[in-house]
Amino acid sequence: MEGKEKRELWDVYTKERIKTGRYHVRGEKMPKGDYHLAVHVCIMNSKNEMLIQRRQPFKYGWPNMWDLTVGGSAVAGDTSSQAAERELFEELGLKIDLSNKVPSFTITFPEGFDDFYIVKQEVEVSELVLQKEEVQAVKWAGKEEILRMQEEGTFVPYWFLDKLFDLDTWYDTYRNENSKIRVGYAKAKNINSWMSLAEVVRDEFPGLETEEKMLEYRDTVIKNIERGTAVYAVFGNMVVGVLLFSRKSNTLSCVAVHPEFRRRRIASRMFARMLVEMDKSRPIAVETFRAEDPRGDAPRAFYEKMGFAEGELSLSKEGYPLQKFYFHTL
Repeated sequence: MEGKEKRELWDVYTKERIKTGRYHVRGEKMPKGDYHLAVHVCIMNSKNEMLIQRRQPFKYGWPNMWDLTVGGSAVAGDTSSQAAERELFEELGLKIDLSNKVPSFTITFPEGFDDFYIVKQEVEVSELVLQKEEVQAVKWAGKEEILRMQEEGTFVPYWFLDKLFDLDTWYDTYRNENSKIRVGYAKAKNINSWMSLAEVVRDEFPGLETEEKMLEYRDTVIKNIERGTAVYAVFGNMVVGVLLFSRKSNTLSCVAVHPEFRRRRIASRMFARMLVEMDKSRPIAVETFRAEDPRGDAPRAFYEKMGFAEGELSLSKEGYPLQKFYFHTL
């Protein structure tokens, strides 16, 4: 009985991550169709360094290699966050409450699910109590050092290792910030992403109703890119804002922002970039929808906010009723 009591049991899950009520004994081969839960915790400090551990040379699975802060399998009865808390305490003597934290991401593997927690916390290495059966050393290390260790073959080769240092920043930027949304001049490599955005907003612009017109627009964008009159906003490599203008005619041809990235001053930033290139002695002209057209509410409000004044009524090439607006810099 004593040997059985020391056996580590895992909850068995279905592929939908539902507990079956059955248990699996660690070390035995897991039957096909059964899955278990694993967890990893990555502790990051204010310098964006990660607390990493070196596994013992006699430890099964990546012996003597440097690894993430902690990791292991959930035992029977554990929730994901409880397993993460337990691993932190068992391996490092560190107590952190993760009861209100969800995994930053999950990776599936042939026998189960691996939840990864990214935790921002300052930790004094000298105060940690290492589990000698598992961990031989710990230290703080930055992204460059860890990637160098991985390159030289002394760090467990996680394929996503470089992404861990930017994941929280990416989420924060997407939800709240503008700092990672860059504004500049588009290049040829951006054309497909530009056109992907055009597909999203095409209903907001007259003249883009057909595939033929979209192809014509693509050619127009390419010509503007070559002339240096295509301003874009990018989130990573994704084009989230576009603006075309003409130095020759001193006109703003079109401006659009991805629906999921609006109210972040992207259009204003692209407009400011365009202004640098325009002839200040002439008014800048733009055509948009007329006041009675519901599609004109947002663009008209934007142009008025930027300082444009209403001008004469006009028609598009296809005969769609529009109105001109003028911006006077002097």
